[in-house]
Amino acid sequence: MMLKNKIYLSAICAAAVLLNACTSGVEENDFSKLTAEQRIEKISKISEIKENNKIALFSTKTNSRLAVNSVYHYKNKAFSLEFLGPMGMRYAKLDVHANGTTYLDVQGRTYNGDNARKLLKQQFNLDVPVEKLPDIMFGIPEGKCTYDEQGYIKTATLSEGYELAYKQYKTFKGGVVLPQDIEIIAPNNKVIIKVNSVTVLH
Repeated sequence: MMLKNKIYLSAICAAAVLLNACTSGVEENDFSKLTAEQRIEKISKISEIKENNKIALFSTKTNSRLAVNSVYHYKNKAFSLEFLGPMGMRYAKLDVHANGTTYLDVQGRTYNGDNARKLLKQQFNLDVPVEKLPDIMFGIPEGKCTYDEQGYIKTATLSEGYELAYKQYKTFKGGVVLPQDIEIIAPNNKVIIKVNSVTVLH
């Protein structure tokens, strides 16, 4: 009788482990079944991501347009953004450390400060909330948001008045859904970021 009870108990434990494994798989791999809070929690655990992008800059003040390739690299609360020309020539690279210290290299000339937005505005007359780029690129910006039918952010108004529009999302490694087409709208300019590929995602 005791042997039967042990077998029965083992079978229950095995079933519980199997059920738990299946449930965990859904939570980890099927973004469509996660709540907004669960999606944010999962995305917030990403320690590193590297993306190859196309960035278009529009100035509503001068009616000019510039398109460049870029590499965005986020790692452990710090990030960099490289602006690349033909044949991979680097126009500029912005490095923002986790403590906010910022370095901007423009073809060999280095500028530094503690405010990434201010530095970009001074050197390029480009006014975008660049220090919030990690949250923007992850699709989890802080602000007043509207959502699409799948629960992903469609538009967002940041506290400083910048507008975000998420045009398209894509599923990447591990079932993680991230923005693929983003618009950042400021008073005098608009930035369109199109993610071509993700080469690192941890």
